[in-house]
Amino acid sequence: MKKLNFLFLFLMCIFAYQTYEAQNFTVTTCSTGVASNTYGPMNSNSTANSKNRTAFILPASQLSALGGGILTGTYFRRLATSGSLPAGTTFKIYLKNTAINDFGSSAPDWATEISTATLVYDSDPAAAVGSTSGFKQFSHSANFTYNAGSNLAVYLEYTQSTAPSASITWDYEYGTTCISTSNNNTTKYLNTTSTFGATLTSSNYRRPVIGFDVTYPPAVAAPACTTISAPSANATNVSVTPTFTWASVLGQNGASSYTINLGTTPGGTDVMNGVDVGNVTSYTIPSGTPLNFNQQYYLTVIPKNAIGSATGCTERSFTTANIGCPSVTAPASAATGVSLTPTITWTAITGATGYRISIGTTSGGTDILNNVDVGNVTTYTLGSALNNSTTYYYTVNSYNGSTTSSSCTIRSFTTVCSAFTPNYTNNFDSFPGTCWTLANGGTPATGPGTGTTNYWAVDGFLNSGTTGAAKINLYSNNRNGWMISPTFDLSTGGYRVKFDFGATNYNATTAVTSMGADDLVQFVVSTDGGTTWTVLQTWDNSNIPSNTSNTYILNLTSYTGNNTKFAFFGTDGAVDNTQDYEFFVDNFVVESIPTCDTPTGLSSSAVTATSATLSWTAPTAAPSNGYDVYYGNSSTAPTASTTPSIPGVTTTSTTLSLTSTSTYYAWVRSNCGGTQSAWVGPVSFTPPPSNDNCATPIALTVGTDFNSSAIIVTNVGATADGTAQSCQTNATNNTWYSVVVPASGNLKIETGSVSGSTFTDSVINVFSGSCGSLTPVTCDDDSSADGNFSLATLTGQTPGATLLVSVWRYSLGTGTDGQLKVAAYDTTVLAANEVKGNAKDGIKLYPNPFGEVLNISDASNVKNVLITDFSGRLVKTIANPGKELQVGELKQGMYLVTLEMKDGSKQTIKAIKK
Repeated sequence: MKKLNFLFLFLMCIFAYQTYEAQNFTVTTCSTGVASNTYGPMNSNSTANSKNRTAFILPASQLSALGGGILTGTYFRRLATSGSLPAGTTFKIYLKNTAINDFGSSAPDWATEISTATLVYDSDPAAAVGSTSGFKQFSHSANFTYNAGSNLAVYLEYTQSTAPSASITWDYEYGTTCISTSNNNTTKYLNTTSTFGATLTSSNYRRPVIGFDVTYPPAVAAPACTTISAPSANATNVSVTPTFTWASVLGQNGASSYTINLGTTPGGTDVMNGVDVGNVTSYTIPSGTPLNFNQQYYLTVIPKNAIGSATGCTERSFTTANIGCPSVTAPASAATGVSLTPTITWTAITGATGYRISIGTTSGGTDILNNVDVGNVTTYTLGSALNNSTTYYYTVNSYNGSTTSSSCTIRSFTTVCSAFTPNYTNNFDSFPGTCWTLANGGTPATGPGTGTTNYWAVDGFLNSGTTGAAKINLYSNNRNGWMISPTFDLSTGGYRVKFDFGATNYNATTAVTSMGADDLVQFVVSTDGGTTWTVLQTWDNSNIPSNTSNTYILNLTSYTGNNTKFAFFGTDGAVDNTQDYEFFVDNFVVESIPTCDTPTGLSSSAVTATSATLSWTAPTAAPSNGYDVYYGNSSTAPTASTTPSIPGVTTTSTTLSLTSTSTYYAWVRSNCGGTQSAWVGPVSFTPPPSNDNCATPIALTVGTDFNSSAIIVTNVGATADGTAQSCQTNATNNTWYSVVVPASGNLKIETGSVSGSTFTDSVINVFSGSCGSLTPVTCDDDSSADGNFSLATLTGQTPGATLLVSVWRYSLGTGTDGQLKVAAYDTTVLAANEVKGNAKDGIKLYPNPFGEVLNISDASNVKNVLITDFSGRLVKTIANPGKELQVGELKQGMYLVTLEMKDGSKQTIKAIKK
């Protein structure tokens, strides 16, 4: 007879995973056991007179490998504990084939159970247990034949009169996962220190980890067919070096080895023809001889033994994967400043015999390289130079014979910028602009640092609008941000640099009164391409820019190099000051010094229903023939041939005559006799209508916040009409407005300041009814967050009703009549109609709460991102966003993030800055 030593580890579903080697196999467990002295096989603790009896049933489903075998030994696994059993202990093992699944809910009678069982071990176990951990063999004195398909009952009895020097612990398994039963009656045990009782009174889902030696008589027939587990039937995308796995064929007529047939046609053997792989249950195709890519194969695994091979075994087909795409390592995705003869590198693909590269000036284009075969290499350098400042798109594909990888990623890079020869303009319509770069850290003395946070960002100039200018927000310490220009070739000479700048408080248009003790913004220049820098201009607490448009001009007569760069450097310094403000830059120009220079700082003031004052700042060289002014109700800019509205103004201001209540737009230019400068502007303003009469109020449009619905008005020329008021008697020169209550019945009416206006203190009165029959609704003096301006909050009003609003100027203050803002808005409209939260099928923002970066789950169809705080103020706009939104400058709190989609729809999500 041949003998097979089988070690069964019954730890949670013990026959779920099996591996076989030669004539032996090990059953891999599905969990680790837990030390126990309580549940057998031996209650070998450090107590004298310890006894235990244990009975448990192993289901046939876990014993398929034993079918028809003779069990010649039993194993239990000792854990790593010290101590040995003293001589004189006794240990008995009984085995019995049984049809029952469990012992039932009543306590089984020990004598009855073992009366029909076979006593296979009855001896002193001290020598078998020894003093080390691991599986311990208890060789049977009587062999036991296991009947295939039967359950197996195991009975253990242990008695010690002398305690070991230390408790000896044993591995056991537990739980319904591996002990396939729905009750606690597959295991019974009894622990005692006195005489054994007649029944096993305790029960639990626990049994010792157990194994067996099994022998089989010689085979009398060929083995049965096995079941292939991998690849699965008709599997696709299978590796070209796949691992085939199958189930062991065990028992008397089990397999002693397995042969494999593999071909490219049904029943084919052109790849493997009856290859004997030994007594294993897996085989891997060698990496040196991989299968073909994208090829269908047919596999048969045939067990065999001394009698012969299995017959009629089922064939299984699978298809290998296409050859993979290489992982490209350089240039980095969307890299900038790339060499004109870049080197493209990638990692090798197993099985590839070569690679092809395509490069074009459009995504997927091939106008530079068209699927060029570069051979079996992992690097390629272009032989011909590409163009400067150009974005290229490239793809690397692998191939093997006629099989080529597909859908490989198209990557892009932009070549290094060539030096710009003026004239040059960056109006920041795209941010930061072609060949401009952002950097973090360092100082002008050391050069830019290597940080990854970009502190310069896009916004509307001086917080007017949301795009078209660059800004840096300085509010916390150690924020060092750079915005660096491309290189300029100034070798011809005679150039100047010019740009607009200004500063406002954070997310406002008001003037900055303090920049912080160690804050500064500097304009710097480098003549060696960015290695060293020189400061040209510094703005700090002693030199704070105004909140109106300022123009910086510097003649570059001393700069004639061909490697000149400019940069804006902003820092909040090491001290964490309380100030929170923004510095803006727009319309950056490097140009030839003009013979007729433009005026700067165009502004309007003293706007009434019939007139307005237009003012500007003279250029360095005043024009010989003064200035030309053009204005009207069209926003279309005048051209060089446009006839001025007011020619030859010899001062730097003029009065405009107004005949319309529509918005006016005005421009100014220098007139140098035979030549004129470009037009500068526009500046816009709206004349106040005649609204100091209750019967002719200005209609307010209800918005969702103050900024979006505010209009600029004036009380210049208004008088006090004697309307009674309740909250401030010292008021004069009131003007009238009307508003229709929205559907929510909720409404806020607010006033605010206008930059440069002398109006500083308002009073709001709200009435229902009509002129001559007014009923007071509410009155407010100083509730607005904007200084001494007013805020009236109304709730529960009748939807559709018209309210009349009288706005007064406080008459005892230092301010005088002038412009102010008035708005009516309903913040509940946004909450009710637009905030969708994280809709099930909507775009998601994460993480939420967020820190420096807020991610969009899918930005492909997002046109703009608008971020407002919970007071309704728009604090940030991001056009054409990518997946990551840089929002580190936002303060802690709740925000509403509105996603404007390319199809015109919107989605608004609440997000929290932590």
